[in-house]
Amino acid sequence: MRRVLRGCIAAWAVLLALPVAAFAQASIAGVVKDASGAVLPGVTVEAASAALIEKTRSVVTDSGGQYKVVDLRPGTYEVTFTLPGFSTVRRGGIELTGSFTATVNIDMKVGTVEETITVTGAAPVVDVQSAAQQRVLSKDVVDAIPSGRTHFEVATLIPGVQTSNSTDVGGTNAIALVNLTAHGGRTGDSRVTINGLSTQNAETSGNSSGVLPNISGTQEISVDFAAGSAEMPNGGVRINVIPRDGGNTFKGTVFANGTRQSWQSDNLTDELKTRGLTSANSNKMQYDVNPGVGGPIARDRLWFFTSARWNSNENFVGGSFWNKDAFNPNVWTYTPDTSRPGVFRAVQRSFSTHVTYQQNEKNKFNFLWDEQYRCQCTRPNVNVSPEAADTIVYPYRPFASATWSAPQTSRLLLEAGYSYRPEKWYYPRAPEKYGQPTLSMPGVVEQSTGLAYRAQSVGQSQVTQPNQVTEGIVNNYRASMSYVTGTHALKVGFGDTHSSRSADVRDDDVHVVYRFNNGIPNQITEKATPYTRRENIGADLGIYAQDRWTISQLTLNVGVRFDYFSDYFPEQHLGPGLLVPNRNVEFPKIDWVSWKDITPRLAAVYDLFGNGKTALKVSLNKYMIGFGLQGDFGNNANPINRSAINVTRSWADANRDFVPQCDLTDPKANGECGAMSDQNFGSPTLSTNYDTDTLAGWGKRGYNWEFSAGVQHELLPGVSFSGAYFRRWYGNFTVTDNRAAAATDYSPYSIVAPSDPGLPDGGGYTVTGLKDLNPNKVGQIDNYFTFAGNYGKQIEYWHGVDLSANTRLAHGVILQGGVSTGRTVTDNCEVLQQLPELAPTGLPYCRQTTKFLTQVKGIVAYTIPKAVVQVSATLQSNPGPVVQANYNAPSALIAPSLGRPLSGNAANATVNLVAPGTMYGERATEVDMRIAKIVTFAGTRTSFNVDLFNLFNDSAVLTQNNNFAAWQRPQSIMYARFVKLGVQFDF
Repeated sequence: MRRVLRGCIAAWAVLLALPVAAFAQASIAGVVKDASGAVLPGVTVEAASAALIEKTRSVVTDSGGQYKVVDLRPGTYEVTFTLPGFSTVRRGGIELTGSFTATVNIDMKVGTVEETITVTGAAPVVDVQSAAQQRVLSKDVVDAIPSGRTHFEVATLIPGVQTSNSTDVGGTNAIALVNLTAHGGRTGDSRVTINGLSTQNAETSGNSSGVLPNISGTQEISVDFAAGSAEMPNGGVRINVIPRDGGNTFKGTVFANGTRQSWQSDNLTDELKTRGLTSANSNKMQYDVNPGVGGPIARDRLWFFTSARWNSNENFVGGSFWNKDAFNPNVWTYTPDTSRPGVFRAVQRSFSTHVTYQQNEKNKFNFLWDEQYRCQCTRPNVNVSPEAADTIVYPYRPFASATWSAPQTSRLLLEAGYSYRPEKWYYPRAPEKYGQPTLSMPGVVEQSTGLAYRAQSVGQSQVTQPNQVTEGIVNNYRASMSYVTGTHALKVGFGDTHSSRSADVRDDDVHVVYRFNNGIPNQITEKATPYTRRENIGADLGIYAQDRWTISQLTLNVGVRFDYFSDYFPEQHLGPGLLVPNRNVEFPKIDWVSWKDITPRLAAVYDLFGNGKTALKVSLNKYMIGFGLQGDFGNNANPINRSAINVTRSWADANRDFVPQCDLTDPKANGECGAMSDQNFGSPTLSTNYDTDTLAGWGKRGYNWEFSAGVQHELLPGVSFSGAYFRRWYGNFTVTDNRAAAATDYSPYSIVAPSDPGLPDGGGYTVTGLKDLNPNKVGQIDNYFTFAGNYGKQIEYWHGVDLSANTRLAHGVILQGGVSTGRTVTDNCEVLQQLPELAPTGLPYCRQTTKFLTQVKGIVAYTIPKAVVQVSATLQSNPGPVVQANYNAPSALIAPSLGRPLSGNAANATVNLVAPGTMYGERATEVDMRIAKIVTFAGTRTSFNVDLFNLFNDSAVLTQNNNFAAWQRPQSIMYARFVKLGVQFDF
């Protein structure tokens, strides 16, 4: 028994020593030959850099004369080659960033070791061993360009990378939660990591964590956006932030900039005013202060770097004004008070310390503590009046991590890491913001325009819960083992995430939201609040093996990954609420998802001419869709959320007293109210049940395949060009089937689109394929969540092309940029034929093919030597917003075609009159510029910056109203040109 126990303990110890999704770092690789061209085994190759606390890293060439030096921090390296009987060769000036593999081939001649030959040459710019698409933005680049100094904003300067938020002009949107996508990817698949450890929160699988890395404490930002290795679990954009180490010399930086309202131009044109935009987005105030300092605690042994950041912005929200009678319970209309515009206020505070400890030549540790506070202190927008806007607060919580790196021999490298992320966020109740008794007032959503006003209960989502408090914890683990020879670089590892979340969902005093259409009540939403909901991720585990095998000019990257994901719902209680007074339900612990998958990661790179200057690259990878505690298998699947938490019902307020004359606790039609959309409201019966086949087993998780093929070529020393084709396609789609209503329970109808010069052919055409549920089925819900493939074929794919250039030139010249274009095709017609409830208005647009959408991005910087003035600029040109025309067709217009009024006494049905993906708004083109005077004195460098954002004062419409009653009315435009003054002091 003791022998068995010892064996189990030993096996567990070995497992812990193995790798996790260890993040890839840079490498130097190549072949060493003699003067005759014969390969030289046994050559000692030593890479040295001030970026390494241990100073050097060495390997020995294998029998084929090949070598690889891996796990190198970003910096400039010098490589020395020694072999008895041969002259020593030294090659310097090798710049490493991200996971770039610099190819350095060397010829050695017979001579004495004491004789040293220094080889010069431009730093390699073509990676002839990796097919991964990566762009690295070093601290020098980030410091040089005009930007909001966030990892999200600099990543959007890469061709092909898109943001989920509107354009961020000069940091006006710097503190918003942002997700990035590329090449048709999902926002939930994006990741932000620090030293390879995810910063994501428990709620989402994307990168909306609220962690904003300190740029002054950042050495570089690497962005992977295609052809990821087996280390990466998902196929989205992955940003890895490398913190600054400190070094043997005390160094520091202080960055500060800001702007004010009077430093901004006006781009509200007469044409925009004619289209209905009454005011434009504009600055009220912005500032950003970001100091950092670091150096040795013990030389060559213990380094630190500490940084802090105070960031705040206040922006006037275009078209957003307080309601004149915001707190008068007897006034139900919205009348804008143009003297009180809506102001979006946000602040971010952070303090971080990064410590690097070299215990001995074989063990190095990194520790990071990043304490952050974040508040979006009022969040009005053009669709949410300021009195209805909510506030979200993230109190101080740390992101803490520790990593270990141990080169045991010149061939064996061990790595491990752990991060701890407690979190909390909450929505304060309205009186804390306004000192007004708004909790007893129902909020209103105006259907014709989409405006939410009057009470906080409508908030950002238009059906929010004030005073909701959410807390969670995320634990991340990673470890890896690399065995590197000249020919092979084998890495095996694992990564795991455990997280938990508890949401205390409260409400105002009425638990009801009203909907009006042109001021006339037509619907209410009832909420079964309060309740507390809990979810846990038991495992988000990935175990991988990745080998990079170089055969002459061909490098094969062959990887395989095993993924295991599981979550569960702890024991929960659902008690009574205002509108559900008799509710009393106990839910036992539920073990939920248990998925297992094996996926391949395949790539090949061919050094076309064998000189490291032209690489042909191809890859084929399968990725799992990212999941967190939010979505179909997270909070949506929680039995509390499957219990008819929110329902709608029609409301005919005949006497216009704005009080529903009906029993709000009765799910059936009574008085002025129609039947509830779900008659399970307040009952213990779950409205949604899951097909167990979606919850467990092999190959059940959503996935996507990604194919890429391209070329990278060195045009000139320091200048490279890349071109690649990409295709991504998805599988394992899921749907929700209301088994209480069959396809035959829906009646078809059509409408004639109104005449409008903005509609295709001026309107007047017939929109067919629309359907309405039969009246006898209203409120009958028996939802069944299962695979879409059980009902028919569903497809989704994206394909497109990227062309880009990158330079590394002397005299402070930076030039990066390119073009990306692509289109998306989706088709679920077969599924919707059987499940018309998935498309409430029918099937007119079940197959969608977007236009090719093209981006143009660029970065340029140049330092004028004599004047010591640096001039830089960035360019972003993106497609305009997709156009819809959501027409509220009244029941009387529909009845002749349908043969009856709309079911449930609905006042109208919303029909999109424009096929999605066929109409887009105008392009948004932003050019930002910086002029910086650089002053150096006694080892210090001071840069006095003048930043001009939106240099040409473009007024492109970023969002516009898609409700037909206010169709194409601009809601937000690009911020007008403004100036930021700043200074950066480096010592």
